[in-house]
This record gives sequence, structure tokens and C-alpha cells, in this order.
Amino acid sequence: MYKKIALILLFLGICLIWAGFLHRDVSKEVTYVTSASCESCHSEHYESWNKTLHPKMFRPVSGPNHIQGDFSKPNPLVKFKKEEIEYVVGNKWEQVYVRKIDGEYYPFTAKWMITAQHWVPYKVDTWKEITMSSKCNGCHTTGFNAETSEFAEFGIGCEACHGPGSKHVQNQRINHDSSCSLCHGAIEAEKDILVSRKASVCGQCHNRGSNKAADGTKGKFNFPINFKPGDDLNKNFDMLLPKNDKKGKFWWGNGISKNRHQEYADWQNSKHYNSLKLMHEKYDESRGEKTDQCLACHSGDYILANKGNKPTLKTASEGVSCAVCHDPHGFGQEKKGHNIGTENCAGCHIDSMSKKISETGKVHYPCPPSAVTCADCHMPRVVTTGGDYTLRSHAFKVISPSEALKGQPNSCQNSGCHSDKDLEWAKQAFQNHYPPKKKAPASKGTK
Repeated sequence: MYKKIALILLFLGICLIWAGFLHRDVSKEVTYVTSASCESCHSEHYESWNKTLHPKMFRPVSGPNHIQGDFSKPNPLVKFKKEEIEYVVGNKWEQVYVRKIDGEYYPFTAKWMITAQHWVPYKVDTWKEITMSSKCNGCHTTGFNAETSEFAEFGIGCEACHGPGSKHVQNQRINHDSSCSLCHGAIEAEKDILVSRKASVCGQCHNRGSNKAADGTKGKFNFPINFKPGDDLNKNFDMLLPKNDKKGKFWWGNGISKNRHQEYADWQNSKHYNSLKLMHEKYDESRGEKTDQCLACHSGDYILANKGNKPTLKTASEGVSCAVCHDPHGFGQEKKGHNIGTENCAGCHIDSMSKKISETGKVHYPCPPSAVTCADCHMPRVVTTGGDYTLRSHAFKVISPSEALKGQPNSCQNSGCHSDKDLEWAKQAFQNHYPPKKKAPASKGTK
């Protein structure tokens, strides 16, 4: 009898110790647990994310298809063997090949352009100074530690957007552990994981610039450090803007990006970014009373908020942000077809399009609907990567043939559209369909 009581007391003591361990304050020791820890509870999100480019941005070579470069014939640019490649960066437009030397990751001196199918030299004279830890790993890995140069996970995992998840995982285990719940029940809900759909979450990587810091590391990293999803990105990051691009390497002279990793800065220069502000400042009363329903097109935080928890005209704070058009977990990415982009845009823009058509008596664009989407004209491919203009502008501006700068594709002649015609033809065709607006006559008494 006494032995049974002793065993029961011992068991209860162990339970109390374990419960204390589980319930300890971990707020000061939150750590990264990798995306694999998320799979069991969030399998749909995990599987969808795993099909995106994010987890493949930087990874160890572990399969024959990871290396896409052509090693079948000698090339004077390629001074390394395929077998020497330990890691790969990229897998859609171009691939940079990486090796590890004395604990640091370094690129090889030639990269493979996937879209163009040829080799180009890469940092031939400066590769020793181009450490992945200072130039790349903050965005190509998850949980990068600027002090140690170590990281928790290759590629862009769940915690790159949600923050370290150890506390969240611990709390979920407590909630679902039947032995604990016998005594403790489910713990109260608490904010143990970051959920933010602010554009800055994307902007921490889809951007160019250098880190801000007061510890002597200012400008050392090509990405923000100590950034938490949802933070104000400007607090710890100096973005590269057109005014700072003296050589015109990253921006066209008209303020539209010409290089990759600049979507966030491009978007900040767009009407989508200012959609909420413009609604308040330029609302046309002829459209009726301004109500919260207007936010369904003008406010990203309204569009993305759950029903019953929508912001109001007074509390909405975000314009049309990244997650409005791009599902962060990659749901729907497998859909193909010309009309996808049109469907995404039409929900908000069909009203203004119809109004213009009634005013001008012309269709919105002269091309067959089956041949183009809204993005082909309003998000032309003027950004180069992989050696070609393969990425769309995120400034959401039509670039007319007359306004296009030297070498810059225009909205009529990008991505193969009207490539059989010369620029003069494009200028004339554009002007015929979109004639310049006539200036209003000056009123009497004006000079």
C-alpha cells in the first residue's frame, strides 16, 4: 500500500517538475525550430510553401537535379568541377554555385544563366570578399545570426516570415499533450508567433540596400539584421533608391527598377502603396458616399482581415500590399493561363475601366483579350535577371513607347509582344489608340 502511494507521489512530482519546465518563461530564449516543426500542424501550408521557390533559394546539393549548369563540354569560364559544388543558390533564372572554406560560404567564379542557357563570369577577382554571410545569407536562409554568421535553416522557411517558433511549438505541445491536460487543461491563448501581412515582411528581402546599426556594423550586410516580421523596415535598413544609384545600374532614369530584388522599393513608388491615402484625398463624391466598403479595394489590411475583424475608414492603415496579390504560402501558384492576372485586377479596376470606356468610346486596349493580361501593360517585364528581362515592374505604371528610355522595354514591346515591329511603329500604334489629352482652353484673363 505504502509503495503504491510512494509511486503515485513520485509520479506526481515528476509531472510537476515537467509541467514547470513546460510552463517556464521562454520569452527571453525564443529560438528557431525550422519549418519541419510546422508540418505536423500546418500540413497544407507546409506542402504548398514547399512547392514555391522560397525553400530552394539556397540549399546543399543532395540530388542530381539540383545543379542545372551544363558541364557536358569544356568552358574557359568554368574553372571548377561539378563534383566540387557543395551548395546551390537559385533554381529558376540563374544559379550561383557555392563551396565552404574555413567555415564561410563562397561563390564559384562562374554562374549558369538558366533562361539564357549559358555561363557568365561571376565575381572573378572579388570572390574572396563576397562572403555569403555578408552579402546573401540574411535573405537566402532562415534565422541568420549576424554575430556568428550561423543560421537555422537553408532557404526561406516559415520562421523567416513568422519569427522564431520555439515558444509556439512548446505551447502547442502543452495544449495537445493529454497527460498534461489532465491536470492543467489547455493553456490560455497567447501571442507566441508573429502573424503580419505588412509589406515590410516581404521587403526585408525583396529589396536592395544595407543594414543600419549602432554597433559598428553599419553597411556591412546587404540586408536588414535584427528585423522582426511586422517591424518598420526603415528603422534598421537603408534602401537603395534611384537618387543613390549614380551609375544607373539598378534603376531606369524614370524611377522604375531595372534589376531584381527591388520589388518593395518599386511598390512604394506606386499608387497601390498610396491607395488608401489617395482614396481619402481624392475621393469623387459622384461615386456615392464613402463607406468602409471602399476599403475592399483601397486597404490591404481590410482585404486581408478576417470577417468580423475588419478595420474601418478611421483605423485602416495599409494600402494595397504584397499579400493582397501574392499568397504568402503559395496557394494557387499552380494555376496557369493568361486570364489569371486579369481576374486578380478586375475585381477592383473594372469599375474605372468601364467608366473610361464609356467616356472614350474605345475598348481599354486594342490587343485580343486572349493574348494579354493587365500585367503585360501595367507591369511590363523591364527588370533583368538571368540575363534577360524576365521580371515584372512593381511600380504599376504603363511605359509607353514614347516614354521608354534607351534600352528599356515598353509596355507594348516586352516579353515578346510586338517584337517583330520597330519602335516607331509602336509609338504610332500607341498614340492612335491613346491620343494625348487635349489641354483645357485657358480662361480669359490668363496669360
